[in-house]
Amino acid sequence: MHSAVPASRHFLRLALSKWQATLIEDGVLLVASELVTNAVAITGVVAEKPTWGELERLDLVHVRLVGLRDSIVIEVWDVSPEPPALRRADDDAEDGRGLFLVQQLARRWGSYRAAGGKAVWAELAVRPPLPRRQETGHPMARPMVAGPDAAFLRRVLLGLDTAL
Repeated sequence: MHSAVPASRHFLRLALSKWQATLIEDGVLLVASELVTNAVAITGVVAEKPTWGELERLDLVHVRLVGLRDSIVIEVWDVSPEPPALRRADDDAEDGRGLFLVQQLARRWGSYRAAGGKAVWAELAVRPPLPRRQETGHPMARPMVAGPDAAFLRRVLLGLDTAL
């Protein structure tokens, strides 16, 4: 369904904001977009203006976000019992790279059978806040801390949105 990815992203943004975990929002949204896109492809896309009969027979995609002490787990359910498989995409292929992105961004990921299908999950690390440091004078005297390039992740995410 055309609204599944935007609806799941909206839900995840709200949850991450409430949990004060917006530092990992870009990664969570990218991983969730890939998992939901795969689930929708498996479950089937309905017409843009479905009839009531089509809606009654519609298999739903479910998204769950679980907050743990130092990580967040995204779970996406679909109707297929088949586990997801990494596949090699040609250089000019328009799809087939989603699970590779999930693998790169997630601490770990996998799937399990669930009633009526399966759940695919990905766990993303939540970095604890940096400890407060004593001011040492000149700002350049402080060590630099490497972190995710949020601007780059946002560009990747926007590129994926426009490709869908």
